Amino acid sequence: MDAQPQTEGRYYRPELDVVRFLALAFVFLHHALPTDSSVRIDSSLGGFTAAFYAVVDTCRLGLSLFFTLSAFLICELLLREKEATGTVVGKQFYIRRILRIWPLYYLALIIGAIATLLPSGTPSLAPNLGWFAIFMGAWFYAHHGDVPNTVFQLWSISVEEQFYAFAPWTVKFFNRRALYLFCFAILAVSNAMLFYYGHIHTGDDEVWFSSLVQFQCFAAGILLCLVLRGRVPALALWHRGLLLAASWGCWFYAIYGLHARIGSPQDNPGGWALMGGYALTSLGCVMILLAFLGIQPRLLPAWAIYLGRISYGLYVFHLLALHIVFDFFPHTRSFHVLVGFVKVCLAFGLMTLFAAVSYRFFETPFLKLKRRHAVIQSQPISGWPETGRTATAIVVPAPSEKSA
Repeated sequence: MDAQPQTEGRYYRPELDVVRFLALAFVFLHHALPTDSSVRIDSSLGGFTAAFYAVVDTCRLGLSLFFTLSAFLICELLLREKEATGTVVGKQFYIRRILRIWPLYYLALIIGAIATLLPSGTPSLAPNLGWFAIFMGAWFYAHHGDVPNTVFQLWSISVEEQFYAFAPWTVKFFNRRALYLFCFAILAVSNAMLFYYGHIHTGDDEVWFSSLVQFQCFAAGILLCLVLRGRVPALALWHRGLLLAASWGCWFYAIYGLHARIGSPQDNPGGWALMGGYALTSLGCVMILLAFLGIQPRLLPAWAIYLGRISYGLYVFHLLALHIVFDFFPHTRSFHVLVGFVKVCLAFGLMTLFAAVSYRFFETPFLKLKRRHAVIQSQPISGWPETGRTATAIVVPAPSEKSA
């Protein structure tokens, strides 16, 4: 492991922006590509049909990557804050999170509520948004099933907010050994839930939308942070390539081999298979982070860094963009490779436009306020090019042994 050049009070790694974009790209493809069986797809792909749908289902694990990355980065920043100041200030943490998450989140809820009242909308869905307003969207979908709409994806923000409820306090009051034990306890609870869900043969909604299940990814991110101790892997590019290939192999086998994506309660593979599938999911997320951490910024595409920086907006607006594009071409909803490719590209462009405008004119003022409350700065240094092409990885010294 090698440490990168150090700048006091900072921890910004442009490669993590690329990981954010990669996670978003997976989620976008999962929602953009067909997931339901089609005669045309079946006849075109033949014996590879099941593998195609498994790839589409595998892409949804980009959300698991988001969770793992979030836990890794927040734990790293909080540990550095504790090292620098001797404590963690919970009030400042929540101010930072509120300024980053809430403005765009509630704007999206307002847009979603308006969409339900349009002629093409479903007014009966409007009251359901109340669950999202109090960050209980994941709980609502776990118990009532998913109801596709333009804010469907915001259920994951509910899970994130539940993670924030205890994140600063565990780092503040626990030493490293206690943090390890805390993560193992989370993994134990998560796997107990998975075994139970497999035993009662529940459907996919109750499993996938369960916060206790998804917390496994947060535990994986925290454990990676604790193991690395602020350092980054010094790996050759081919080693990183192997890690990326192995991570996709873990994800794909979790879906295709262990059937962690449950089609119906009758397809539930059982507790052990679910436990294995979600363990491979978390392992794959950790491998992706290891594959990117420490890459020289000059090797990173500037456009990917930028898109990673605006990835929150991309995530919030991607279903809206898909909804708009597919509504403009209702007569082409049947699967066709060329038409489907054009529609996906149009939706990606529209999503990027929405996110770029939101980041520049709506989110940036809140980000400037957020920076005032940061103990460890995690945004690019002022004056760097917006794309971050010339940026270098900037870190403060890793937390020392005394903080353990």
